[in-house]
Amino acid sequence: MNNSRSIWNENPIIYNTIKRVFAFSIAIIFPFTHYCVLTKSPKSFGILKWIIYFHCCCVTFEWLNNAFLIDIMNFQPTVLIRVDGFLNSLVDPATLYFMNFSVENVACTSALILFTSRLFKIFNMYRSHCSWQRYFSEGLVYSAVAGIGLWTIPTTVWGLPNQYTEKLSIVSSGKFYPDCLWDSTVVVTSGSDSESENFVSILIILNSISIGIVIFASAKAAFHFLAKRMEAQNASVTTRRMHQKFNERTIFQATLYLSFMCIPFIMIYITLLLNVRIQGLAYFIDFAFENRPVACIISFFLYYDPYRNYLLEVVRYKSRRRVINSSTAVAITSS
Repeated sequence: MNNSRSIWNENPIIYNTIKRVFAFSIAIIFPFTHYCVLTKSPKSFGILKWIIYFHCCCVTFEWLNNAFLIDIMNFQPTVLIRVDGFLNSLVDPATLYFMNFSVENVACTSALILFTSRLFKIFNMYRSHCSWQRYFSEGLVYSAVAGIGLWTIPTTVWGLPNQYTEKLSIVSSGKFYPDCLWDSTVVVTSGSDSESENFVSILIILNSISIGIVIFASAKAAFHFLAKRMEAQNASVTTRRMHQKFNERTIFQATLYLSFMCIPFIMIYITLLLNVRIQGLAYFIDFAFENRPVACIISFFLYYDPYRNYLLEVVRYKSRRRVINSSTAVAITSS
């Protein structure tokens, strides 16, 4: 008699193999990005260079956690996760879950701070100097942005329940749960009662939606003010086109953040709130979470001209070497 209450493929060998192979194949892009930021950032970037590099370090560590060290598997739509990374036998899985959650939030906060710094760069584009009041106001904004990104970390610590008690509650409740429930690598992330689940779900959904609204609203507001200033300054058509291109890249950056962070979070907690399981959704959420750092790294080369130009130089140089080597081989063969 089969007493299983699992509704998941708990050992997706093909998916995990593809995921690991993909992670190994793109690993080179991270040290290459560090090199570009440190050596190819122009002096005009100023403090922005170090904000970019801080974000680069954050997403690199996040990628290592997601792909190899911790590697969280979500059993959507439940409050259960499993730690599948290389550290799961060395460190307490509940601690690893908290570490992974903290790293993700710090990386997302660094993305928000980088986005904010670019907006301030737009606001200050036609200012010869900034007063101390403006610097103080910008500091307050940065503090608020950091608070928006990091406030969920302490609530996660407070929300982690006693694992044994909650697992017993899940078994006795009659709901579906994975067969690996009693494995040491499985963690209950919050209270399994409906009130706790609903409270956490609503809180995270509202936070993700508010971040998305603030990102797009601030980007649109910044370029609205920039357009007004360009009109007052009688900017040339070339300058207007350049700023329009800058605007499109900023909106694209915001869209990447929403697509790989806010939307997966919302989908997880909406399914938890409504207790709905969508076939295959867990794989989409897992892929989006694990490759958000990759999307951030790619956006560097799409957004910043110095990094993109250097990447194109490297690609062209390798292409030229291949052509020269093939031509030499043909010449030697014919002779």
